Amino acid sequence: MADRIWDQPALLTTAPIFDDAVYSSEALALPVNQSEDDLDAELVLQARQSGIHDPYRFVPSPAVVSRAMSTMTLDSDQTSSRSMHSQETQSTGFTAPSHASRDHVYSTDYMSAKRAPPLLAHVSPSLENHQLSVERTECFLQSTRSSDLSNRSSVSSNLSSSHQEQSRKKRGSALFSMLRKEAKQFATTGLHSRVATSYSYSCPSPLHHNPHGKSPSTESVCGHCGNTLGRSLPKNAATKAEKKSHSKSNSQVSVVSPDRPSPPKTPDLSETSLAQADVPARRARHEPINIDSALAQEAFKSFKVQQKEQWERVSTFECVQRKALAAHYRNELERLQVQYEARQSERIKQHASDLDRLEERQVLAEHDLLETQAQEAQNVATALKYIEAYCLGNSTSQERTHNVTEEDFKKLYRQKMLQQDLPRKHASAISVLRARQEVDYKRRLETHEAELRQLEADLKKAESTKEAEYKKEQEQLEALIETRRKRLQQRWDLRFEMWRLDWETQHNTSLTDKLEHEEWPPRKADHVIVIPDASALAQYIKAAA
Repeated sequence: MADRIWDQPALLTTAPIFDDAVYSSEALALPVNQSEDDLDAELVLQARQSGIHDPYRFVPSPAVVSRAMSTMTLDSDQTSSRSMHSQETQSTGFTAPSHASRDHVYSTDYMSAKRAPPLLAHVSPSLENHQLSVERTECFLQSTRSSDLSNRSSVSSNLSSSHQEQSRKKRGSALFSMLRKEAKQFATTGLHSRVATSYSYSCPSPLHHNPHGKSPSTESVCGHCGNTLGRSLPKNAATKAEKKSHSKSNSQVSVVSPDRPSPPKTPDLSETSLAQADVPARRARHEPINIDSALAQEAFKSFKVQQKEQWERVSTFECVQRKALAAHYRNELERLQVQYEARQSERIKQHASDLDRLEERQVLAEHDLLETQAQEAQNVATALKYIEAYCLGNSTSQERTHNVTEEDFKKLYRQKMLQQDLPRKHASAISVLRARQEVDYKRRLETHEAELRQLEADLKKAESTKEAEYKKEQEQLEALIETRRKRLQQRWDLRFEMWRLDWETQHNTSLTDKLEHEEWPPRKADHVIVIPDASALAQYIKAAA
């Protein structure tokens, strides 16, 4: 591994970690020829087709769009949130409360009353239906009273004419007068029975339905409709059972006679307050629904699932980026360490050879000095021999041809002293040479140690530089991750807005609740992250292996 890193120190850089193409391919699962700008442009086109006129308030305007917007359609390979919305809302559209609210719009007009479904028999009576029944009953009573008056006037006119004819012609008999009297009583009794029967069908009070009563009295008046009863009763004759039958008959009357229009009449205050207590609160047509409702939650769940899956994929890619960046800088530190060790070993070898050469030079210098000293000693000895021979002479028989002076003896003495001091002089010269060589050797060692310390200092400096670069690129990576996350959330904001608009259009309602994003998954540890071999960032792990 060390040799491979040392041989290829500059082949691996951090460019693939920050590459947008790698992010688009591995995190966003986009095709090779599609970028984030193209994805934003396609989403903007879908948003405009969905009815959002200003989609760029959700997503940033792309700097460069590689594909023409005219070629982008809803049938692209990328999953369209519009089609996804339509699939979900079509399957759950039966629970939309806004459509059902249009079937409960109350109307008092004749045609709407005929079109309204007969649902009042299954629900509690309302104030409007009670007013409607009272108004129709009063209209029916007024028409009945008018017919009663007309019948009475006709009967009285017939009786008066018959009496005039009897007195004028004087032909009436007792039997004829008796029959005429019975006819008069029958006409009057039949008219009241018809009025009572018709009113008993329309008035909810059970006082009209009691056949066992006394003769009608002017003081006996119905407490519900204000008309004369068939018998005289006290004013406090209404009981709890009659009130219950009153509410039941009221609902029946409102169903049986919906087609008779009547002039408006203000109901009694006690009956109005009683009816208002039973009226359920109607829901406004455009009242905002809760997103936690079953239909909206089920329709919104698929978006949350898709967003969570994309969050997981992007978060995993971010962890892969961090792990690749850390592996790259561990690889760089290892490479620096290997380079340092190689340079150190090479420098140590150079130092050793340098010291060897120094020692050789010192030995040679000492050898040369010894040879010089030996030659000098030989020369001194030869000179002394000749001086002695000159001054002293070896043969007495040989005649002296020269005179030996005092000066010659002094030279002989000096030569002898030189010969005696020559070994000490040679030894001193060798000591000086060796001392100088030792100093040179120590200086050379200090130089070697300084070079090694410089190598170590260079290593620490390179490591600190790499650490600073790593921290800087870590910050750049975190900033890039934050920017990409923000852009991704903006893209999902636009998709949520498209879903909201599609939901409101299909269900004729409004969503006021904020559509929350999924929480980002927690950061995983580096030892848990496994980089696939097919990933472009796997080379950092392979390089460190």
